[in-house]
Amino acid sequence: MLEQVKKNDSARAWVREILKEFELIVDSYQQPIQRPTDNEEQKKNYSGKQKRPTKKNQVIVMPSGKERVDVVVGETG
Repeated sequence: MLEQVKKNDSARAWVREILKEFELIVDSYQQPIQRPTDNEEQKKNYSGKQKRPTKKNQVIVMPSGKERVDVVVGETG
C-alpha cells in the first residue's frame, strides 16, 4: 500500500491515517548472502547473531495476510 502512494505525500498521509485503525502483522528475517570481498562491506553485512553475513528483510501485512502494507528488502547486517 505504501509503495503505491510513495510519491504522493497527501495520499501517503491518508493511507497512514487509515492504517492506524488496524492491527498489523510485522515479520522480519535475515537472509544469508555470499561473504563480500571488501573488508568494510564485510563489517557492514556481518550478523553477530547469525555468525555470517546477512541482509535483513521486513514485511508488514494486514491480519488477513492478503494485503501487504510495506516491504523492506536488503538492509545491511
